[in-house]
Amino acid sequence: MPILYEVNAEFVDPTIADDWVRWILTAHLADVVKAGASGGRLVRVDGEDGVPRFSVQYEFATRGGLETYLRDHAGRLRNEGTSRFPLDKVQYSRRTGEILALQ
Repeated sequence: MPILYEVNAEFVDPTIADDWVRWILTAHLADVVKAGASGGRLVRVDGEDGVPRFSVQYEFATRGGLETYLRDHAGRLRNEGTSRFPLDKVQYSRRTGEILALQ
């Protein structure tokens, strides 16, 4: 079964959100795909409070593929992100799940 790896970002400093989106779209999505994901997408999450929120969703063919990504690549790619966008300006949460159906 394919696996979803989701990274959610909420911006404490909304002034950096546009630069973050540009980085995700021009570099980071492709880097995660090169590191083992079969695809990825960026979703702007609706909200009424004006805080920029995004969900970056990656698909891995297997749980083993995700585990390899997390072991061998995630640390380096996370460090790249936090060096560009410090954790006091953007907060992250992550979750994984098994994809039961795709149409």
